[in-house]
Amino acid sequence: MGIMGFLWTFSGIFIGGMLAWLFKGLQQRLDVIYGLCAGIILGLISFEIFPEAIELGGWLITFTGLAIGMILFETLHNMLHYGQRRKSTSKKKMYARTGLLLMFSFSIHNIPMGITLGAIEEADFTISLLQTLLVHSIPEGIILFTPLILAGINIFFVFFISVFVSIPVSLGVFIGGYLGVDHQTINTILISITMGIIFMVTVSEILYPAINKTSILKVLFWTLMGVGIIIFYLLLL
Repeated sequence: MGIMGFLWTFSGIFIGGMLAWLFKGLQQRLDVIYGLCAGIILGLISFEIFPEAIELGGWLITFTGLAIGMILFETLHNMLHYGQRRKSTSKKKMYARTGLLLMFSFSIHNIPMGITLGAIEEADFTISLLQTLLVHSIPEGIILFTPLILAGINIFFVFFISVFVSIPVSLGVFIGGYLGVDHQTINTILISITMGIIFMVTVSEILYPAINKTSILKVLFWTLMGVGIIIFYLLLL
């Protein structure tokens, strides 16, 4: 089951990466790319990740994990910043830092998915969850690889990064199988930590630089477009 979870997650992330690569010609339109990415991320948080966390573990655990995620982001952000001011940081370094933070947060996010997959025994629900992993991972792949492509990574790295982000699903399957139960508290904390990191990445590494480079109205427009895209996407699931 760990292999199946890995393969379905990898396929979704990889497809998203390929889609991001196809649209790399728009990389000069920072307001479009970052606005859409921010909107898609905020849409995922608002309409999928946050409600899922609340349903699993309640408000207290969710907001505790959210706070931990924000603190963890600040720690990672300072480590990756190398003591340089934002103004002195090149665009490629900024994009690479954003991509690394997203890669880390999505990796954490995939652990609870694996735990759930490893804990369930019903075949029908397993198939449904695998399909969800695939479809859910496509927009995550687009979000993850957009800044990395802007940083200038080679297309061949899309494969290896997709593998890295998908491995935690297999780890989660092992944990879920060992526990023999879908531990809601663990899942809620991991999901909430991920949500906190992703939210901070969105505000600090995506929206803030985009607003500084162009007008706030343009960024807001494309952000709302991104939210609309994810709403439409989720309604089709």
